Amino acid sequence: MTHTRVLVAGGGPAGSLAAAMLAREGVDVTLVEKEHFPRYHIGESLLTSILPTLEFVGAAERVEAHGFVKKYGGYFRMKHGEVPGHIDFSTQGRYKHSYQVVRSEFDNILFEHARAVGARATDRTAVTDVEFDGGRPVAAKVRRPGGSVERIEFDHLVDATGQSGLLSARYHRDRRAEETFANVAVGTYFRGAKAYRDVAGVEHPGAFSMEALTDGSGWTWAIPLHDGRLSVGVVLHRDTFRARRHDLGSDEAVFADGLTRSPDVTSLLENAVREGKARIWRDYSYFARDYAGPGYRLAGDAAGFIDPLFSTGVHMACMGALSAAATICSEIRGDHPADDLAKFHHGYLAQAYTRLVITVAGFYRQLHNQREIVLPGVTGADFQRAFDLVQPVVSGTMDLDTDEVSAEVVDRAMRYTADMMREAHGLTTSNRVAKFMSIMDDERMAGRLAAVDGMYIRMVRGQLGVARLGPVESAFGAVRRRVIRGLVNAKR
Repeated sequence: MTHTRVLVAGGGPAGSLAAAMLAREGVDVTLVEKEHFPRYHIGESLLTSILPTLEFVGAAERVEAHGFVKKYGGYFRMKHGEVPGHIDFSTQGRYKHSYQVVRSEFDNILFEHARAVGARATDRTAVTDVEFDGGRPVAAKVRRPGGSVERIEFDHLVDATGQSGLLSARYHRDRRAEETFANVAVGTYFRGAKAYRDVAGVEHPGAFSMEALTDGSGWTWAIPLHDGRLSVGVVLHRDTFRARRHDLGSDEAVFADGLTRSPDVTSLLENAVREGKARIWRDYSYFARDYAGPGYRLAGDAAGFIDPLFSTGVHMACMGALSAAATICSEIRGDHPADDLAKFHHGYLAQAYTRLVITVAGFYRQLHNQREIVLPGVTGADFQRAFDLVQPVVSGTMDLDTDEVSAEVVDRAMRYTADMMREAHGLTTSNRVAKFMSIMDDERMAGRLAAVDGMYIRMVRGQLGVARLGPVESAFGAVRRRVIRGLVNAKR
């Protein structure tokens, strides 16, 4: 039997980043991962939020030196007959690019970095059981590479076990599906593909691109990687996928059929050579009921996953890792009551998930409707306007504690997201609206974009934790809340 202050289960970005942050704060942390690293994973296109996170944990130079493709934005063909929308990272904030990565290599860098900064990190080590004391997890049994089983006691558990969801799916059984995004993806890789060209014919070799299928039944992605491959996938609703597989006879046939409905992506593959069989990723939109509780935090896909449309998976992993590490550090120091810190972690993730769900739903309405423009307040003459308005949301900027985004830009993004909420049928339940209004209503508008209930993450080396807004910030936030609420109500 051994003891560790914090046990982190899962060595993907959420787990490795959380472990690295804790270790750099001097916390005794053990990181275990069931797979043998490096291992394959999907989710190759990243948002700019990864850069400040990498800088904070001290891994930015190693990731930069690896040579991953730099991503300066993305192109989104939401409606055929209209110019693709462009998310341009270079137009806002300090961070002008992110990366498009081979996840086996990227995740391994983060895992090894956690070990290098002091976490006891081992792969091929699976958590097989968790023991509880009055609802609080206190110990786990882990199976080591040779088959031996070890019991580890801990004070805190970070569940970063991905879609398998150690706590939410196995013990709490509180995971709920978001049926609007009950999608299936089928994809593979190509070599020798062409670079993406914009409407002016200019090549953008590292650009992410997506395209709505011509019949509105789904969409495709195309992601260039540094090893010369192009990652290509077709995303369909689960029911559509099942029907087409039944009619066409195989996953491969569904993938080929999807490409016939995707002329932009097909044009990139004109002289390309395919590598490997098609892979399937199923039913990947869900949320745990509770992201935190006594002695535990959920992070990354263990907490929830929305949809790959805007490449937010690793972004949410970064947020979950940062919040888990910060709230645990504050609890260890006794900065705030444990219940308040658990509530903060849940609210911090919930407000970001809700904002992204509503935004993604708004754009899904458009890609499913290829007959007319249904994005709020947009015409063919200004189709790009919708992308300009939501860029702070889909770049991850609004989820960071930063002053790089002006109050005016925040206001515009929030108003437009509120419009999408009202338009996105199927998501406008009273519960969803209440959650969204709570986002509009908190003190993050006091210049702390990522604050919850008057608390925010203090992202300072050696002082990582959760702090409270001062009286001046809170007073200013109250004024801003009234303004924002008035803007939203005026739009009703």
